[in-house]
Amino acid sequence: MLRKQFIDRYGELELLDGLWNRPGFSLFILYGRRRIGKTRLLVEFAKGKKCVYYTAMEGSYDRICREFSETVKRATGVPLAGDVIEILEWLARNTKEKLLVIIDEFQYIVEADPSIVSRLQRSIDSVLSQSNLMLVLCGSAVSFFKRKFLGYRSPLFGRRTSSLKLAPLSFKYVRKYFSNYTIEDAIAAYSIVGGTPAYIIKLDPAKSLEENILSIITPGSYLYDEAVNFLRQEVREPKTYFNILAALSEKSEKMSALASAAKVDPRTLPKYIELLEELDVIEKIRKLGGRAVKIGFKDNYFRFWFTYIYRLRSLLEAYLLDEALDYILSTLDQYLSKVFEKLCSELLPELYKHNIVPVRPVEKGSWWSKQAEIDIIVREPGKATAFIEVKWRRLSLREAEEILDQLEEKSSKTGLSSPQNYYILICKEVEEKTPVKIDTYKS
Repeated sequence: MLRKQFIDRYGELELLDGLWNRPGFSLFILYGRRRIGKTRLLVEFAKGKKCVYYTAMEGSYDRICREFSETVKRATGVPLAGDVIEILEWLARNTKEKLLVIIDEFQYIVEADPSIVSRLQRSIDSVLSQSNLMLVLCGSAVSFFKRKFLGYRSPLFGRRTSSLKLAPLSFKYVRKYFSNYTIEDAIAAYSIVGGTPAYIIKLDPAKSLEENILSIITPGSYLYDEAVNFLRQEVREPKTYFNILAALSEKSEKMSALASAAKVDPRTLPKYIELLEELDVIEKIRKLGGRAVKIGFKDNYFRFWFTYIYRLRSLLEAYLLDEALDYILSTLDQYLSKVFEKLCSELLPELYKHNIVPVRPVEKGSWWSKQAEIDIIVREPGKATAFIEVKWRRLSLREAEEILDQLEEKSSKTGLSSPQNYYILICKEVEEKTPVKIDTYKS
């Protein structure tokens, strides 16, 4: 199913094809968290190319070298033995036509032999740079790749041709995957699994939204335990991260409140937040025009898991699934309100492109004070500002007008007004006009 709908990675494929088509040596670094689709992207890219594709596993360096040589033999027919670097150099010297070499989970090779990074740097400078190889190093250890390959202290700093942190798929992909769903149910599905390909394909587009939710919350299903498994793989103190994410799901968004609710020393909280940011589980939300920061979920699956599966564990483990499902469905609109706001922010470039939001999104963000909050503000400084209110509900025309009046009043307190200001409401529907109605009531 995923193979038939390889839709939203064409930009990444164009980047890779551009590197492949350039003459000479190139080094591409691809990294991103587990399940995000790195291997799927590289397999798609490797189609029709002469390629050595090796996936490293934890183990001794001797075993890794043997496995790598066997992989090279299967791909090229040449029996080679020796060190990984020696084999790469042999390929560089003896391959005249373009050759793609992909080493996946490269961090395991570095764990087995930490010297390989500096040795690879020397090899690039002396041998590989003169070859026709395209070398792709890929891995899931996000902080490792940033430190070992992208940091200015890395031996490989300046040697890479290009690098990419693979991001989750956009909502457009989920919409196409659930093409038979209403727009509201497609947004709901996106709010549950987000843009991680491995999570998306666990839902069945032929089943209803309720049936898919039931399959997720059933003990033993892949997504029932995935949050637990993911954190155990990625972090050293899963209990602390669990406490932080559970507190975040209960609306503790400020750093001080989050530290208190999670029982974490405020002085050490930033290091946990930083890693969760690197893993794209959470994000920092900065106040537009100010210095204040809030923490929010970036990944919808983790938002859903900690909002529902984590809290309803007792019901679910007792197999009271209907009771749990009833609770989820009765509160889903409230849950979706925040996700819908975030989705609208993500779609701003598209909304601008289609002249729905008539302000170039040079700056975007949210604004809040003790008295008021504005969901989204879009600015082209010195020219125009759009103040946007997002509501995940149906509204009468009178309600819509009242919300826009209040929005205009709140905007006067932000200090972000421009010569041209727009006040925009995004909601499910205004008086049965459209599934998602965007009205520019005043300008």
